[in-house]
Amino acid sequence: MTESRDVEHGLDLTPRLSNTSSIYFPPNASTAGSKQYTALQPRDTTHSLRSQWDESVGHGIRRLVRTVQRHALVPHLSTTDMTDKLRHDVKHSTRFYWQNLLVFQREMLCGVAAMLLMIPETVAFSYAANLDPLNGLYATGFLGLTVSLFGGVPATVAGAAGAVAMVMPTITSGTGSLAYLTYEQRLQHLFVAVTLAGVLELLFGLLGLSKLFSMIPRTAHIGFLNGLALMMFISQKTTIEVCKDDAMRFGKCEIAGDLEWMSASSPTTWVTVGLVLVTMGIMHYFPRTPVVGHLIPPTLVAALVGVGFEFGINRPLLGYDVRTIGDTSPLSGGLPTFAVPKFGDVQDWGVVLSTAASIMAVGLFESLMTLQSVVDLKKEQLSQTATRKECIAQGIGNVLCGFFSGMGGCSMIAQSNGNILNGARHRLSSFMGGVCTFLVVFFASSVIELVPVACLTGILFVIVIHTFYWPSLKLIFRVKITDAIAIVLVTVLAAAMNLAIAVIVGVIWQCLVNGWQSGHLLTFRTGMEVVPVVNAQDRAADHELLTNHEEAKVYYIKGQLLFSSVASFREFFDLLHDPNVVILDMRDCVFADFSAAVALREAALRYCDAGKTLVARNLDPQSLDMLNHDFGWDAVEHIQIATPGTATNGDDLAKTKIEQERASRYSHGSQASRGSLHQLHIPSPCESSTPYRPATGP
Repeated sequence: MTESRDVEHGLDLTPRLSNTSSIYFPPNASTAGSKQYTALQPRDTTHSLRSQWDESVGHGIRRLVRTVQRHALVPHLSTTDMTDKLRHDVKHSTRFYWQNLLVFQREMLCGVAAMLLMIPETVAFSYAANLDPLNGLYATGFLGLTVSLFGGVPATVAGAAGAVAMVMPTITSGTGSLAYLTYEQRLQHLFVAVTLAGVLELLFGLLGLSKLFSMIPRTAHIGFLNGLALMMFISQKTTIEVCKDDAMRFGKCEIAGDLEWMSASSPTTWVTVGLVLVTMGIMHYFPRTPVVGHLIPPTLVAALVGVGFEFGINRPLLGYDVRTIGDTSPLSGGLPTFAVPKFGDVQDWGVVLSTAASIMAVGLFESLMTLQSVVDLKKEQLSQTATRKECIAQGIGNVLCGFFSGMGGCSMIAQSNGNILNGARHRLSSFMGGVCTFLVVFFASSVIELVPVACLTGILFVIVIHTFYWPSLKLIFRVKITDAIAIVLVTVLAAAMNLAIAVIVGVIWQCLVNGWQSGHLLTFRTGMEVVPVVNAQDRAADHELLTNHEEAKVYYIKGQLLFSSVASFREFFDLLHDPNVVILDMRDCVFADFSAAVALREAALRYCDAGKTLVARNLDPQSLDMLNHDFGWDAVEHIQIATPGTATNGDDLAKTKIEQERASRYSHGSQASRGSLHQLHIPSPCESSTPYRPATGP
C-alpha cells in the first residue's frame, strides 16, 4: 500500500461534520488503492501543551537546524590538514611560475599596474568617506591580500570601493547621525561597523546564503554595470577642476567643496585633456604591439609616459603643470597598528548596525557582480563555491580592516576588469597589488605621487568603456517594456543613489512583474466523472456499507497557484450549479506559496457552506508539503461529507471511523506519519459558530 500511494495524492478540503457519509475511491487495476486524502481534524481533538509546542515551534526549530546543516560549509579540515594543503598549494604555485617565467613576469607587472590604478581611487574614496587616505590604503592592502588568497575567482582586485565609501558619511560626517560626537569617537564607531560587516559577510558565506544572488535578474546586472560606468565617468570630473585657494591641497578643497572648473582658455586645460586622450590611445593600441604588447601592461606604460611627459617636457619646458597624485594628497605613512574596536564605547547601536548591514549588502552586491563580470571576460562559469569563498574572503578582510584602522571595502569591478584586460589570469597579480600598496605606503609613496591624475583618468575612461554594456542601448528597444524599464531603472538609481539600492529595486521590480505574469497563466478545464459513494449506516447494523454512485464535476487545474493567481482561482468555480461532489485534479498545478493552501481552504469552506464536498487529488510532493505547513490537516482514507438525514449518533460513528482509519494507516506504514501531521484543531464555520481557539488539554 505504501508504494502505491506514491503514484497520486488527493486532499479532502471539506471539514468533517457531525452527520457525515463517505465518498470512497476503491482501488482498481491502475491506481491500486493509491489515492490518499487529507482533512481537517474534528473539533473534539485535544492535545497537551507539550504536543502543541512540539508540532509548532519545535517543528520550526527542527526545520531551521536541518536547513543550517544542509547549507553549512561541508569541509571541516583539521589544523594538520589545512597546513598540508597550504604547503601543497605553495609548492604547486612555485613550480608553476618557475616553469612559466613569462606568466610570472606578467602577473607581477599586472599587480603593479593594479596598484597604480587603485591608489588614486582609494585616496578619492577616502576623502568621500571623510577619512584620512591612510585608512583607505590600509583597507586596499588588507582586502587585496585576503581576496587574492581566499577569494572565489583568481585575478579579482579588491580594495576601498566607492560604493562602500558612500555609506560611511552617515557615521563619519560632521552633519551625519553622530554629529554630536568628536571625530575620533565617530571613527571608532566606524571601525565597529566595519568589523560587524565582516562578521556578517563571514556568516553569509559559511551558511551558503550567497546563492540568493542567483535571484538577481540579468536586467539588474546590466543596469548595475551601466550605472557603475556612469558613476565612474562622473567621478572623473575633478580632473578638469582646480582649487579656488591655491594655498590648499586639492584633496582638502574637494572635501570643503571649494572647487571650480578650469578655464577653457587656459593651456593647462588642454594639456590635461590631451594627456587623457594620449593615455586612452596607449590603453587601446599598445596591447596590439608585437611581442612587447603582451608582456607589459598598458596601464604601466601609460603611467610611465605620463610621468616622462610631465617632468621631462611639460614642467621644465612648457610650464603648464598638470596635477599629480602628490598634488592631490600626500601618501606617506607607517605600519598599521593593531587595536580592538571599542564595542563598549558605542553610543548609538542603531546607526552602527544599520551602517554595518549597508556595508555588507553593498559590498557583497558589488563583489559578486565583479565575479560575474570577471568570469564573463575570461569566458568561464561562476560557481556557487566561488561566491561562498568570495563572501568568506571579504569577511576576513573587513574584520582585519576593523582591527587595523581600515575603512573596509569589497572587490572592485572596474579595477578587476582592468586587471583582466592587462592580461592577468592568476592570483599572483591581485596578491602583488595588495603587497605593492603596503610597499608604497611604507617606502615608495614619493614615486607614486609623480603620476599625473590625467593619466589615471584616461585609464579609467577605457575601463568605463569596457564596463558599460553597450548592447543594452539596442536591447531596451527590442526586449519587453518591463525588461527595458528594469534596465533603465537600475542604471539611473545606481548612478544617482546607491548600487545596492539600485539592485534591490531591480529585483523587486522583476519579482512584481513575474508575479503578475504568473498569475495570469493559471488555467482550468472541466469534466464529469461517476464516483462511488459509500454511506455509513447505523452502528446497530454492524457498520454495513451500502455503495451508491454519484456524478462529480472535475476541475483540471494547470499552472502555478500563488498569491497573484488566487483571484483567478476563485473565479473558476460555479458553486451554484456544481453537483454535490467536486474534484480538483492538481496533476498539472504546483503550489508556489502559502496563499495556495489558504485558497484551497477558502474554496473548501465555501462548498461546505453550500452543503457540498470539495476533493483535491494528484498533488505533487511540493504542494503536499506546502499544505502540511497549514494547521489542522490530517491524512485519512475516506472523505467525510455532509449528508442530511443520517443517524443522530453520527458524531460517535464519525469519531470511531476516524480512529479506525488512523490505526489502519499507521499499521500499514502510511507516508503521513503521526509526527508529520499538525495536531492543532481548527473548527470550521460548518462545525461551530465560535471562533478558532487551539485546544489545550492536559
